[in-house]
Amino acid sequence: MQNFKFKSFLEKIYSNKQSFNKKCILKYESNINCKIDNICNNNINKKHTFYMKYPSGTKYFGYGKTLVLDIDTKNDIKILKKYDYEILTNTTNKVNFFGGLSFDLIKKNYSPWKNIPKGRFIIPKILIKEKSKKTTITYFKIVNSKTQKSYLLSEFLKETQIINNINHSKESTIPKIKIGYENPQKNNYLLNIKKAINKINNIDLSKVVISRMIKYYLNNNLDKKDLIKYLNSKHKNCFNFFINFNKNVSFIGSTPEKLIRLSSKNKLSIDALAGSSKNKNDLKKIKEIDEHNYVIKHIKNIINPLCSKTNIPKSPKILDLNYIYHLITSISGTLKNKTHIIDLVNKLYPTPALLGYKSEKAIEIINNFEKFDRGWYGGCIGTFDTKGNGEFFVPIRSFLLIRKKIYIFTGSGIVSKSDANKEWEETKIKSEHILNYFK
Repeated sequence: MQNFKFKSFLEKIYSNKQSFNKKCILKYESNINCKIDNICNNNINKKHTFYMKYPSGTKYFGYGKTLVLDIDTKNDIKILKKYDYEILTNTTNKVNFFGGLSFDLIKKNYSPWKNIPKGRFIIPKILIKEKSKKTTITYFKIVNSKTQKSYLLSEFLKETQIINNINHSKESTIPKIKIGYENPQKNNYLLNIKKAINKINNIDLSKVVISRMIKYYLNNNLDKKDLIKYLNSKHKNCFNFFINFNKNVSFIGSTPEKLIRLSSKNKLSIDALAGSSKNKNDLKKIKEIDEHNYVIKHIKNIINPLCSKTNIPKSPKILDLNYIYHLITSISGTLKNKTHIIDLVNKLYPTPALLGYKSEKAIEIINNFEKFDRGWYGGCIGTFDTKGNGEFFVPIRSFLLIRKKIYIFTGSGIVSKSDANKEWEETKIKSEHILNYFK
């Protein structure tokens, strides 16, 4: 029945002589009777594969490429809005791009992110979506007047076979891990924090986030579907994801921090997430409150001129992740004018939660102290559509997988009242979000 409907859809498009007057993307969506995680199990290592599970419960799994936009410089961001394809579809007249941007779009890539794009957004060939117990499969294809109907029908049949070839795979053995090295090691990290505090006390700087990277070796291949299953079970209120850059390299994580959500009614929502402790009572300390307020100040400075109204609670709530507590303030607003979410993302990130305040001085210190590339850690990841709406998260609690090596990234916000040893311990606690899977 599904194949018959697709064939009828093609007949209708090809009967309209004006269908191919512009560059076109064909988009065909149909309902299916499968769970997205079962489909993901057998197709997780396909080219250009990604998986995203939102805190709301909505899940996306995509593979193959219809259109790929790679970002190499900050100026390249503008290409994300230059979408001039007409959409030929049996459903909503919009298409989603999935992907993300690295923390620093100016600095050149280096280890361990060398040869990985600074940013990438993709329209997949096949997209599976699961929302409110309903699952859909969508086929995308760039077409023109020379594209043969028979070719489209053949490819559609081939690609949608994934829903007929589902095997319920067994749980795999979790790899054992062995630490390779820490960059920097504890003594140097403590020294960096003390230097950062000295800078804060002597220049126009209120906060800087100093991160570190820990390399681990795996004794076996990591089963991404098993890890995602664990993260979805353990951290249901986080944005859990992976993006395959190629068959050997993936970026994987589970983040509680929403950067921004923008809806079709110009409604935006942003999470200010900063201030962390293993002890809930410590979040009352002025150090944690100051760290949190710098993030709110940054967000207010950006959205107040753009919004007709905003709602910024006077005091933060406490987010409990079982192993750590965070201060969180959920901010909302209504834009005065229609604005593309990419423009808002470009203004908001990196936030003081991952960079510092003020940003120009903070990035100088980060580039001076950190002898590794943060890559996509602390950048942004999510989806936007051709109407300019979408939702992005900040990929903290994340790691880079290269064959049988993982690089975990973790950091802490330094203010004038920071204690170097406590900041070190905080980075260790944050890394447990991922490392607990291997225990």
